Amino acid sequence: MASAALPDSDWNQRHHAISFARMIALKPMGGDIFESTSSAYPPMTQPRTYGGHVYAQSAYAAAKTVPKGLFIHNCTGHYLLLGNTHLPFRYHVQRVRDGGVYCLRKVEVFQNTNNSSTKAGSPCFVATVAFKRDESHRHDKDAKPGERRRDFMHQEAPRDHIDRTYACVLRGKQFEDHALAPSADGIWSDELPVETWRLRTISFPGLEMRKVDMRKYLDLVGVPRCARVSDRDRFEAAVKWKLLIFYRLLREQDVHADVRVQQHLHSPNTINNDNHNNEEKEVVPLEDEDDPNLHACAHLYACDRNSLYLAQRALGYASVASQVGSLAQTVVFHTPIAHIKMVDGQGRRKLFVQESWTSNSGDDRVTHNSRLWDYDTGTIIATTLQDGMLRVPVNTKAVLDIESSEPRESKI
Repeated sequence: MASAALPDSDWNQRHHAISFARMIALKPMGGDIFESTSSAYPPMTQPRTYGGHVYAQSAYAAAKTVPKGLFIHNCTGHYLLLGNTHLPFRYHVQRVRDGGVYCLRKVEVFQNTNNSSTKAGSPCFVATVAFKRDESHRHDKDAKPGERRRDFMHQEAPRDHIDRTYACVLRGKQFEDHALAPSADGIWSDELPVETWRLRTISFPGLEMRKVDMRKYLDLVGVPRCARVSDRDRFEAAVKWKLLIFYRLLREQDVHADVRVQQHLHSPNTINNDNHNNEEKEVVPLEDEDDPNLHACAHLYACDRNSLYLAQRALGYASVASQVGSLAQTVVFHTPIAHIKMVDGQGRRKLFVQESWTSNSGDDRVTHNSRLWDYDTGTIIATTLQDGMLRVPVNTKAVLDIESSEPRESKI
């Protein structure tokens, strides 16, 4: 018997975002097996899912099998089959290694599985997730003499890099002054119906993400903006292409008041099952919003947003509905868990920014590179690398057009 469709899988009925703790919630299935309880986000038309969902949730499933005090420091995932918004993901976690400081998990992910604990068919995603015990206390002056270690933390860019390098597009602007990140960031995505585009943009779950308008910066660094650009000039300009996306966590308390009333009408952990005329209700667990590994997974979820579309734009193929898809992705966290948490000691949400670019391409593949910054402290908390597929028809006309969707932003 195949898994039943998820109760919230009709994204045409989604008119708001939900919290990250609700979106990533997992249901234990026995042993080290877990199942998703909320439909994965579709950037465009259903049923194709956002890759960041299975990437982040596989890491969270792995986190449920490690001892307390161990936190994610590295995650590598391989995308094998497309996800389906209508079906839950089933996560099978394998305990590869348990050490005193480091441990490793392998996660195989399936869809359209039966209700037993056995694996069915081929996995749609496979990840390795590495954990480390927090040892930052060993750098304190109060540490025992025999246990104290030298802190050699460094980063490749100065702490004022974001504000200084991108001053022409950031000066005088607050987080809310930037537009919500679009559902799909190709010029071709303007062919989506306006209402579909609007709903997909405002209903992105778990995080509030805002895209910086980079046109002034790209003009400043000499990225050409016209159709008649030689291949050589286009490819040389591709390395100058940068994108900034600011993001912050969406907690239950951050979801709009009338949405919370609607969600909690019957119970704070209940979602109406529209497939059964609301006669049945399915209890959806709400994960611990203070769990540090949940916060780490929120960064994993963020870093995949519109990632490969940047490379498509930089190479001049943004107006083509070409075959684009993630193949593999790695995120390495560099800082102690306190820096990764998305809420400060006073309960205020911290602001992060992803700085993205593409370093290399070839063999029908492109790379997406990024650094995740704590914006207020200027700390690079993680670096990311994604290997993606890009197939471009031979008769395609290259156009270095920088922005799309501008007329649509007023409709959100």
